[in-house]
Amino acid sequence: MSSESSKKLILITALLSLIPLSAAQYLPQVSNNFISTFWQKLTTTNTSNNSLAIATPTPSLSKPPKPPLQTYKNFDIVIYGDELQGICAAIWAKKTLGNTGKIVLIRSNSENAPLGGLLTRSGLAYLDYDKTPGWQNRPYSQCFLNFLKKAKVVEACVAPDKGIKAMKEMLEEAGIVVISHASITPYVENQKIKFVQINDTNIRVKAGAFIDTTQDAELARKAGVSYSVGFASQNPKLRDETIATSIVPTVTGLSIYEFKNIEAKILYNRQKMTKIKAKIQADQTPTNAEFTLAKFRLPIIKTYKDGYINRSIALGGAYHIHRKHSFNLDLSSIFLFDKLNICRVGQRELSLNGFLFKYNSQKVREIELNNFKPTQEMIIEMQELEAWLRKMSGKDVKVILPSEVYIRHSLNIMDVVDPLTGKEILQGGTSAENSIGTFSYEFDFRGGVKGLGINYLPLPRYNFGIESALAKNVNNLAVVGRSSGYIGIAVAVARIQTMSIYQGQAIGVAAAMANQKDIPLNQITSAEVREKLEELTGKQTKLRGENRIGDKDYSHVK
Repeated sequence: MSSESSKKLILITALLSLIPLSAAQYLPQVSNNFISTFWQKLTTTNTSNNSLAIATPTPSLSKPPKPPLQTYKNFDIVIYGDELQGICAAIWAKKTLGNTGKIVLIRSNSENAPLGGLLTRSGLAYLDYDKTPGWQNRPYSQCFLNFLKKAKVVEACVAPDKGIKAMKEMLEEAGIVVISHASITPYVENQKIKFVQINDTNIRVKAGAFIDTTQDAELARKAGVSYSVGFASQNPKLRDETIATSIVPTVTGLSIYEFKNIEAKILYNRQKMTKIKAKIQADQTPTNAEFTLAKFRLPIIKTYKDGYINRSIALGGAYHIHRKHSFNLDLSSIFLFDKLNICRVGQRELSLNGFLFKYNSQKVREIELNNFKPTQEMIIEMQELEAWLRKMSGKDVKVILPSEVYIRHSLNIMDVVDPLTGKEILQGGTSAENSIGTFSYEFDFRGGVKGLGINYLPLPRYNFGIESALAKNVNNLAVVGRSSGYIGIAVAVARIQTMSIYQGQAIGVAAAMANQKDIPLNQITSAEVREKLEELTGKQTKLRGENRIGDKDYSHVK
């Protein structure tokens, strides 16, 4: 760093120290670019265009320049990651603490990157709703409902641009400080995070509680929390096995009716349907083929005003024959055109979720560490899909890729107060004293998990709490999202975004309560949070978990 840059750094550090913490909530308005990018600008040498400019001499090795002084910023709660569950955690922590609460949301994404992760950068438009009757009237669902309203969701589909706008408005209304382009390193002392260092800066952020809402539990892993990869917690031999990853493109140039016409050409072609059926039966085991061929001759159905389900595998089967792909992810192909969730996100714009890529856990982790960027296989396959859709429709179709892929699962933290297991979910979930609410959705192993050996599972309805998100040996840390403390097959249902949003709202309240009581976050209980949520919302909790095991033998399920 040049001497001039060092002077700038000292000056800005001094200026920052003059900003009262009570004014933290106003920082986004007065310094939108300043907070998130000032440390980048500090290291940029101000080089003149004059060709006679004198180069700064290299400092002597015997007299290194003094490092800049560390600047500490104090907040009550730090949220790391900008998924919707993190935004809900920040907002509801603020609601609990009131106007004096100092909450900051830090994200590694650039200033210009859209807020929201899965629902925006990954293009996940089709929402997976809770199947528990009356979920809309429960305390823990209120942040999600507020988002749906602000994003102008008609029924089931969120357009990325509207989702981004909604999240931004929610944060601004709550007065949450947002720091972008800031990866962090935690410093753990006496079983708690003392502060996090914003990398490549002299900024250290202190807080009473830290909430990790990144998809891959980045902060928790850096803090030394142990974790399990793949489905190793179900069976150590399944460490490399995980749920398929997807790319969720937006297809322009096709209306939903034109897309349905493409499918109709296949469904009403008897010869082609016979060929598709024969291929699937040849590529899969009899049991899997029977499952895949269910509703084989049924067309796309409208399930919501803005959402559709592709019930037949015929569309994908025709594409696989065209591409000469195997229709079995356990064989030579890593790609599967599965049954689609379809969202109408514009006049002639469709979001398609069902293009599966089967990677092992190591490859999925590589994608995560590469900022979730689409792989070369994904890019090539989507180019081929675009050409096929153009041929089938005769329209000027474009397949637009999102900036990030949709990863369903890679790892889960293990060191939590009380992990949630797949068996518990089948039995109705956590006990009443350890519950804040109820959630219901299918165990969703998109693409299958080789070696899992679990063929049929009932639709669960289970109670859940916060204990599976609270780190056990890092007392002021929680992890919310698909990488929370889920054991065995629990992640196949608990990873659903709606569930994460519910828990994010609750963990935000828990962190605020820990701050008010001046106790570690992992000492707050679900019962306390449930009571506080009812107080804040004026709504009543109804725990409706049910044992769905019946007379089936699930002794092998963890």
